[in-house]
Amino acid sequence: MTDSEMRRRELLRQTRKLYDERRDIPAVHPRYGRIYHSLYDNEEEEQASSGGSFYIRLVIGILCFICFVYMDQSKVSVAEVDSTAIVNQIEKDIDADTIKEVWKNL
Repeated sequence: MTDSEMRRRELLRQTRKLYDERRDIPAVHPRYGRIYHSLYDNEEEEQASSGGSFYIRLVIGILCFICFVYMDQSKVSVAEVDSTAIVNQIEKDIDADTIKEVWKNL
């Protein structure tokens, strides 16, 4: 779906929402009912399913934090890395030129 198509669908949805207080299905001849439902019912499903990955990223972040706290409290070392090494890497200053050089070599 192109950007212009998505923009038109969004404008159509906004217009329908603005002028249509009730979301009842209009009287459709039985012959055309399947076509109507394939056109208009899928839009709602697409919008509901395209919610993004926020919750997945949130869960991953929480799990990483819990693992870090566990490593810090129990002084556990995983793959020869402990919580102080993680904190040191987070606090470390990074040179932008070095990053650009590494990306060019990839």
